[in-house]
Amino acid sequence: MNNNQQNTFQNATGKIDYTLMNDYMFRAVMQESKNVLKEFICALLHLNPKTVKSVTILNPLELGKSFNAKTFVLDIKVLLDNATIINLEMQVLKQSFWIDRSLSYLCDIFNNLEKGNDYSQIKPAYHIGIVDFTPFPDYPEFYATNKLMNVKKHYIYNDNFTLNVLDLSYISHSKLCNM
Repeated sequence: MNNNQQNTFQNATGKIDYTLMNDYMFRAVMQESKNVLKEFICALLHLNPKTVKSVTILNPLELGKSFNAKTFVLDIKVLLDNATIINLEMQVLKQSFWIDRSLSYLCDIFNNLEKGNDYSQIKPAYHIGIVDFTPFPDYPEFYATNKLMNVKKHYIYNDNFTLNVLDLSYISHSKLCNM
């Protein structure tokens, strides 16, 4: 084994100082590896990765030069197969306004028509919030899918408008940091 092979991540041991909950690491991994981004989205949206032809980041930004630099917007906006818009948002600090913020992000990406386009051309929109807290303590859930629903008859109003929440507080952080 030469020196280059000895210094690869496969041979790394010890504590990981920065997990994917770190803003920089989350953005760097998702932006730099389309395969990781595609597999992550497919796992969360229950899609077969073999059927997904493309993932394109719509808001690529130059990543900072250090883990502590906050020189970028956290959201990752993705165009999936040129047909679906997905917003990934990492939020580890609990904010009282997070629910309204996530709805605002979802509404923004749902409003995706170009001037002159017909409403039938609206692309489905998914907001995936990755949080380190339980947004609804009375209804805790590791992974929740939320849609616009009629409250009386319980039917889905529109399948093209979905807000998902991955609650990382269900995972032992000590296990993640000592991998």
